[in-house]
Amino acid sequence: MKILINIVKGLLIVVAFFFLGYYMVKYFVPSVGKAPNSEKMAKSPYYHKGKFINSVETKSAEFSQTPRILRNYFKRDVETNPTEDYIFSETNKQENDSILQVNWLGHAAILFYKNGKYVLADPMLGERASPFTFMGPKRFSAPPISAENLPELEAVVISHDHYDHLDYETIKKITAKTKYFYVPTGVSASLEYWGVPKEKIKEFSWWDTHTENGITITATPARHFSGRLLSQNNTFWASWAIEMDGDNIYFGGDTGIFDGFEEIDAKLGPFEIAIMPIGAYNEAWHDIHMDPKEAIEAFKQMRALRLFPIHWGTFDLALHSWYEPIHELEQLSSETDLPLLSHPQGKWFKLSDKSNNGWWRKYSKEISSE
Repeated sequence: MKILINIVKGLLIVVAFFFLGYYMVKYFVPSVGKAPNSEKMAKSPYYHKGKFINSVETKSAEFSQTPRILRNYFKRDVETNPTEDYIFSETNKQENDSILQVNWLGHAAILFYKNGKYVLADPMLGERASPFTFMGPKRFSAPPISAENLPELEAVVISHDHYDHLDYETIKKITAKTKYFYVPTGVSASLEYWGVPKEKIKEFSWWDTHTENGITITATPARHFSGRLLSQNNTFWASWAIEMDGDNIYFGGDTGIFDGFEEIDAKLGPFEIAIMPIGAYNEAWHDIHMDPKEAIEAFKQMRALRLFPIHWGTFDLALHSWYEPIHELEQLSSETDLPLLSHPQGKWFKLSDKSNNGWWRKYSKEISSE
């Protein structure tokens, strides 16, 4: 009996330390963010029983799958990181202001420029996709343009609140130079908590839109989920349509495959370029992340002229190798005549530029030795 009592005491101490740690992180680590007002969220047609939902049934990895996923993660035999010279800087900026130029800053962060105006999507320029500076997925290399060196921004659009898309340190550094932040429902709570003035935030549900200074930004559907720390789906998610002085851009952010791309194109297309996520996929969370083949399927639902891939080559977030998404996408594009644009981080490119397929190969010990 005494042994049983000691076991129970031990378990209670462990549980107590867990909750103590949880609340200390929640209230004393600002990068965690802040949960929105649930009563306000309940007014959304996409909010059900205390959570935001997708337009189609969607599953993510279940807790019961965690042991198998972890086992496979530690047993995997793939190249998880590029070589040490995987380092980028800003290059190739063109003088012509009237032509849309695009610059991939790593993962889903991407910068658009036209007529002297800049728009930034998913500003994750920090070192780790984590609330902590000492642990969590670490960038393979520094972003080609640091947050401090970014220009004045007409707009920043954010697809959802996951750490690999919404970074506390980046937001703090770009707030003063950003005119407006466009965020899905509920995400404004974290931005305000981090010091972003309320008047700078435009919080949108799907299909909400705003036009200013020649730029029209519309929140569009996505198939995903949200959450920081232990919260899940208490804020919404979105992809974005961005029109800059006549050039129409689709930014996928982070999404699984669904038939909503066709509706987005019908309402807001055609698009000159579709920015599609292609990495961090796995069968365990198939519904919320597209693989390269599904990214092509999504692209074909639209009338976009070019496809540019994001959400790969920056963090180790899945079980596949760091280069597998782009390797497969480039192979598929050559087989299907896909109008792919593939360029390294930091390089400004125009939509008329030739794709630089294979630029990443020299950073892989496996591929470069083939």
